Amino acid sequence: MGGEIEDNVAIQIPPNRVGHIKKRVLKNKGVSVSFSEKDLRDYVTGFHKRKKKRRKEAIKNQEEKLRVKRIVARKQRKLEKELALNGGAPQAADESDKYEEDDEESEPIASINGTTKYDNGNMQVTVTTSEISREDEDGHSEKTQATVPRLNEAGKLHKLSVTKKKSFKKVLKHKSRSKPQNKRDKKKGKTQTKKR
Repeated sequence: MGGEIEDNVAIQIPPNRVGHIKKRVLKNKGVSVSFSEKDLRDYVTGFHKRKKKRRKEAIKNQEEKLRVKRIVARKQRKLEKELALNGGAPQAADESDKYEEDDEESEPIASINGTTKYDNGNMQVTVTTSEISREDEDGHSEKTQATVPRLNEAGKLHKLSVTKKKSFKKVLKHKSRSKPQNKRDKKKGKTQTKKR
């Protein structure tokens, strides 16, 4: 407890006071102006430097936003591609394990086959779509059918304009032009005559 009392006593003693500054001393103090080329240059060029820095940061932020947009768009395209490959069903995370299990026992899946006809007066196009099984992709199975199976819905007709040639712009026929008159002849109203 004795140590605590000594600490309190030390706190109660006021610190040394700074002596009073007389007004006369303040009045007699000379004003000095110092000119530094370096400080002036830093002050004047500082505006430009700060502006450049702000611009650089803004450009960096824009590039970062564009990069993030590209990444998001890439992911979106990848998901759409996977959805198209899977026939509209979302792909699970453990897809590789399922493929290994599917190799052992394969379940019959409804095939996506179809025939569509496009008719354009002088040309008829038939498009046949069929599903490729994974066995065909691996190359383990042999080809059993030489022809593509046709469905009962083969009578679908779509009117489409299919052209082989690219249409060109129509070029106007050039009319022969007379030689333009010079400024002096235009003012005087002279007509041109052919020189021999």
